[in-house]
Amino acid sequence: MPKMNMRIEKDVDQIKYISILRKHTDKSISEIKEVMNKNDFILSYNLLDIDELKEMRNIISLLAKAGAKIHIYEDNREVSVDFLDNLIESYLDTERYHEEVDEQINED
Repeated sequence: MPKMNMRIEKDVDQIKYISILRKHTDKSISEIKEVMNKNDFILSYNLLDIDELKEMRNIISLLAKAGAKIHIYEDNREVSVDFLDNLIESYLDTERYHEEVDEQINED
């Protein structure tokens, strides 16, 4: 299954990031600290699940507001936040298109 992954650069504000992640994930404080210290992926979501990607985008937004330096990866290729936003918008466009087609079929 393809994944969208995220890591956070370690810095002096790590406690703020841990607080945000703790509220939005099921990871313990010690798990979050360990992953951040190893500079490993802190979040990993299904690339094909729009709800998971929206959740990831929300967390990224909160972390960015707190000053975190975030790196996003499509599998192992680093991508931008714009890439994630465009991917989400593309999925939403596809959903809207399918709804329109379904409505047209039901009207006929």
